[in-house]
Amino acid sequence: VGFLLGYLASAFVPLVRPTQQSPAVSAPTAPGPRLSPSEIDSALKAAHASLDAGDLQAAWEKYHQILMSDRSNAEALTHLGIILTQSNKPDEAIKLYDRALSLNPKYAHALFDKGQALKEKGDAKGATEAFQRFLTLVPQDSDDAKRVKGWIAELGRPDKPQKEKRRDKQATGGAVEE
Repeated sequence: VGFLLGYLASAFVPLVRPTQQSPAVSAPTAPGPRLSPSEIDSALKAAHASLDAGDLQAAWEKYHQILMSDRSNAEALTHLGIILTQSNKPDEAIKLYDRALSLNPKYAHALFDKGQALKEKGDAKGATEAFQRFLTLVPQDSDDAKRVKGWIAELGRPDKPQKEKRRDKQATGGAVEE
């Protein structure tokens, strides 16, 4: 998969924009018109649906359009981070999770995804810190809390083989639902 450089106008943070495999689709598109608050909600739903369907390009464009209208939309920033994580760009994703958390320090989804990105990078300490912050924000008996507690325990075991870690990553695959 090829990548083009893109920019978030709100933060001037360089991002990597996923592209389709077809060269005809790789030309950058101009962002759409500014969105009203109700249009932002609809655009978020459409972007989430595209992301869930695996259409990273369409999801990227919708989240970017949302941020052009609402620079402080932590949800859109977090989901752009998910796209970058899935595109094997964890450092860029972590920057977006940090930006989302600077806007809303109690945004559990960003903490969950940041922890996953740090875990994938091999940063056990950073992942554990993000996961522990996440646990302070969610019900302790939730499925996500149980999964995160397991990951924290796993991160505390340095003897776990890399192959098993990769298999766990593939099995868990995604982020918390909102």
